[in-house]
Amino acid sequence: MLKKILFLCVVFLNISIASFASLSIPVNDAIDNTGLGRNSVISVTIKDLDTNDTLYSKHQNTYLNPASSLKVFTMAAALDALGDKYHFETIIYIDADKNLYLKLGADPLFTSANLDELIKTLKKVYVGKIKNFYIDDTVIDKIYYPDGWAADDFWPNSPKISPYIIDNNTVKVTFSILKEKNDVKISQKNDYKFSFINELQISDKTNIIPSLNYGENSGIVSLRGTISDDLTKEFPVLDTAQFFNCKLRKTLDNNEISYSKPFYQKRTPAGAKRIASYRRPVREVMSHILKTSDNFSTEVTFKLAGGIWAKENSEYIEKAYQTSNKNNKTAPFGTFENAKEMFFDYYKKAGLITEDDKINLSDASGVSRYNAFTTKWMSEALVYLNQNSKIKDYMITSNEGTLSRRMRELEGALRAKTGTIFGVSSLTGYLTSKNNKNYAFSIIIQNFGVRPSVVKGLEDDIIYGIYFAD
Repeated sequence: MLKKILFLCVVFLNISIASFASLSIPVNDAIDNTGLGRNSVISVTIKDLDTNDTLYSKHQNTYLNPASSLKVFTMAAALDALGDKYHFETIIYIDADKNLYLKLGADPLFTSANLDELIKTLKKVYVGKIKNFYIDDTVIDKIYYPDGWAADDFWPNSPKISPYIIDNNTVKVTFSILKEKNDVKISQKNDYKFSFINELQISDKTNIIPSLNYGENSGIVSLRGTISDDLTKEFPVLDTAQFFNCKLRKTLDNNEISYSKPFYQKRTPAGAKRIASYRRPVREVMSHILKTSDNFSTEVTFKLAGGIWAKENSEYIEKAYQTSNKNNKTAPFGTFENAKEMFFDYYKKAGLITEDDKINLSDASGVSRYNAFTTKWMSEALVYLNQNSKIKDYMITSNEGTLSRRMRELEGALRAKTGTIFGVSSLTGYLTSKNNKNYAFSIIIQNFGVRPSVVKGLEDDIIYGIYFAD
């Protein structure tokens, strides 16, 4: 019997060694052929999805920035808190005095068309002039950017994260060169307006450089640089509540619904009756996030999920009330702090985070430079999520979303998430090889001094090496 056990151990050991060797050669060859500089760090972990064995590793314990690959893990924790049957809901309530309350639902994909649909539903059940129309904006907090994001860095590229969400919190601005070729006309069709100081010069190249004058609350934007042709450009709004209120007024007017007062903020009372709603399934939002790598939607969803998790956690409710502002007895739900605790609670219960771990989470989308993870942790988390989460269902395959024009031959065999910020590239996910072996992998390449396309090519070569390995 002992001989038989020893024989089986030797067999399994040889299989593991063979598997490690079959992956090491193509992966190492791919890395060696790239010619990245000495200062570059290449971290790779490849695990057998069925046995949890590590089949290849390189610098797997080095803490690096995962960039947008982080979204897989933050959204998995969010999905666990929300549940896969969850719907983002924007709801209108009515109280005993006929006052209306629009309860915002932190739907990151909410549009003017959705608002119009909601108001049309209201019109069917509400007759007459609206006495008071309040907005309940307590679903998430009003902190525009997470730690590591700066308004100067991200405006005008990133919409502000807010409970007030409509049309991605952006407006379109049209730039037209006059026939005389001596000036540029700026057109804004939206009710929400910017005040532009136009210093654009007509040239053979377009390089529009916007900057905020007198602070972001002034609404005054300087436009410097050059423009060569007519174009339409999107700008994130500076005041999300004002923008939403503009849209709400216009929608009520278009539907011939009378109202008499401004839209004050007020929490929906407990006894109010629900009379209209717009619902969006969580699967639509998750698919959008992991396909397009939308940072705005990621941060909104993370905060929302964190708030829901906190409200269901009795220990956290007590803690939240103790730390809330003395002048505001409402517990601070829907914050990044809620969501961060949710994240660590989820992975601690999975046995993936211990007191010795030095993981740092500063945002949900991977934009912050303060995030720090290892490919070892990421690949181990992928193995866990494969059995305990539906997040894999929302990850993209080859030639789709941010993987467009990449690894087309592996369509259907690959489920992954890309990541890119300056000096960092990442790829993490699942792969079924040509021989039907299932892998979880994580790749982070940092501090590279070559074109991003070269680094993306290395990621592809590593995945092909795994796919064709014996």
